[in-house]
Amino acid sequence: MVSSLGLWELGGLLLPAAGRGERGRVVALGLPLLAGFALAPGLPGGQAAVGPLMALAGALFLLLAGHLLTYGRSPQALAEMGATALALLYVPFLVGHLVWLRLLPQGEWWLLWLLLVIFAGDTGAFYTGRTFGRRKLAPRVSPGKTWEGTLGGLAASVAAGWLLGSRLLPQVPWTYLLPLSLLLGLVGVLGDLFESMLKRLAQVKDAGSLLPGHGGILDRLDSLAFAGPVVLYFRLLFYP
Repeated sequence: MVSSLGLWELGGLLLPAAGRGERGRVVALGLPLLAGFALAPGLPGGQAAVGPLMALAGALFLLLAGHLLTYGRSPQALAEMGATALALLYVPFLVGHLVWLRLLPQGEWWLLWLLLVIFAGDTGAFYTGRTFGRRKLAPRVSPGKTWEGTLGGLAASVAAGWLLGSRLLPQVPWTYLLPLSLLLGLVGVLGDLFESMLKRLAQVKDAGSLLPGHGGILDRLDSLAFAGPVVLYFRLLFYP
């Protein structure tokens, strides 16, 4: 449900001139892709990736076939195809990694740890930036972000990852927790900046208004969408 709302908001950002029907098609193509990630943990051995890949291939096939059948009806067909493909890769494909992670054995603890590391980074960046922020990180993309806030957020992510990981993920040594937490902080910043770039291109302040005072669902998923694959593949590689 949350991903569907985020995909609806993203459709509005990437396809601002499109009607509800076009945005509805984006959501309809994305839902089976999320289902593919939900099925992944139940597939045997090395076949786990088959579900998501089949769902992604199917979604892209339907997207391209649909535009082929309606060729000539939309002067912006190329832009619409590109925007819809980006929407599918950004929300259901990346966020689907969180679904897969949750459904693995003890996945709820891995997901909780990931959420706390990302939230700690966001909180640390906010308060450090507001108190000490002077030098802009990426003023053309996100004028409010500073280098000082980013460093404070990274420090908070590493501290939270280490302290909480020893409780939630006792099987993971600190020599793994520290670099993984730092990597999550970095990709979380990239995810935040990427979503900010989309909003600048669409010339809007927030992706939506579903969460008063916090923007839209997409504003809450941006860092998690980039961080989810990192934790999932770390888990599959080192703790299968």
